[in-house]
Amino acid sequence: MDRLMKLQSFCALIFIMGCGQSKPVSVAPEPAKQTKASVVIDETSQQPKPTVSIPLVSTAKEGTAESTFQQTLIAFQEGRLETVFDFLPPSYQADVNSLVHDFAGKMDPEIWSSSFNLLTKVSHLLTSRKTLILSLDGVKNNPQIESIKPHWDAIANGIRDISSSDVTDLSKLKQANVRDLVASASKVLRQMPLPPFGDLQVMTVKSDSTAATLSYRETKDGDPKQVEFVLIEGKWLPKSIANGWSSGVAEVKAMLDEFPHRISAVKPEYMKQIDAIGGMIEQLQSARTSDEFNAAVAPLIFTIAFGAQMAQQSMREAVTTPRKGNAVYCIVNRELNDPELTAFKEAVMTMVKNSVPDADYELIPNNGKTRCRFIPVSDIQALTSLVAKHFDAADVRLDLETRTIHVDFK
Repeated sequence: MDRLMKLQSFCALIFIMGCGQSKPVSVAPEPAKQTKASVVIDETSQQPKPTVSIPLVSTAKEGTAESTFQQTLIAFQEGRLETVFDFLPPSYQADVNSLVHDFAGKMDPEIWSSSFNLLTKVSHLLTSRKTLILSLDGVKNNPQIESIKPHWDAIANGIRDISSSDVTDLSKLKQANVRDLVASASKVLRQMPLPPFGDLQVMTVKSDSTAATLSYRETKDGDPKQVEFVLIEGKWLPKSIANGWSSGVAEVKAMLDEFPHRISAVKPEYMKQIDAIGGMIEQLQSARTSDEFNAAVAPLIFTIAFGAQMAQQSMREAVTTPRKGNAVYCIVNRELNDPELTAFKEAVMTMVKNSVPDADYELIPNNGKTRCRFIPVSDIQALTSLVAKHFDAADVRLDLETRTIHVDFK
């Protein structure tokens, strides 16, 4: 189920991937061209500062990259993921539909059905044993519980709705329109507390008929960041997403080709865990006193924790298993700034494109590291040598098994 949820949320997250915490590769900006609707004047400095009232209304001119950015954030804030999906170019929407249909055709029906049956039990437990669950020490002491309580019933109902929706039927999922799936998910999401973007400030640095560079601040006093947009099939899209789309789709397709084999390998243990957790939930349902309920919770928590460890191990194995497509990954142990990103990208892509003209890349600085992917790469040793020369002050090593180049600055 986790793989399907990733596919469903893929479209909803693409703009955050391109415009959010990670910093895209950008070029030096030209003097800013500010739109009237998104600029206010600071009376102290008399310098224009951009601002957007994201919770209220999109202030930029309709049909611009700035407007797309604003409206996407508004849609996220209001839980309208289908609107975000609509911002995808038509061919991209078709790609996502195709991937979901392919997934449905290769997913194991027994695992799929059992997973949603378990969700049904979970939703019923959250509703029928709400008071007992909220009285548990681990729940009461959770710092997030007070913000969750007002939405408890909505969460339980949302899980129930998902577990009884068309998505549970793989035969229907093979024919489903992803936008309809996302719209259904949005109904659940709109009942949840969603992050506000009221402090986000946006301005257009430069723009023409096919490309635009936006500058934005995630908070009023935050450092300005830039994101490049390009016009694809009449839709404005972050350039980093557009550049990596084809290779990303190819990689997911390659993953799906291997999916039946991988799912069959984990199925016995997965089904065992599903049955165990389902039985424990039934024990919680039949508990008559708080003591009986508390006694039944401990083994459930242990089983879930054990299952989570196994899932993490499976994910690690999936990540470290070389996939088709000759992708090479590079992990730098610090966040490269924009000039460094540009210089590194140009150095690598000049070499790679000499042999593969349609090569692509992805560079994401975040959480103290810069994660890079180049695809396809036929000569990984030559690329490693180039990276070592480029970062001559760092320790560069190659892990051939995972096709990953590690760059460690001391």
